[in-house]
Amino acid sequence: MRDTDQACEALLARLFTDATLRERFKRDPKTVGREFGLDESALTAFENGDRVGLDLAARSYAGKRAGRKSRVP
Repeated sequence: MRDTDQACEALLARLFTDATLRERFKRDPKTVGREFGLDESALTAFENGDRVGLDLAARSYAGKRAGRKSRVP
């Protein structure tokens, strides 16, 4: 896998799980993207991404994680 692909995956994983980072990203996506090593093409794609969808996905994943934790004996 290319470095850019790995950087994109790492950023997405953190955006789905880290509310503080997600809010920073929504204010300044290029700076956050650069911190994760995204190239210009990926920065543009993330900058133009669906913010509402990002929040919905993050809530969905949080609910799934919470559900998993509550089922563990």
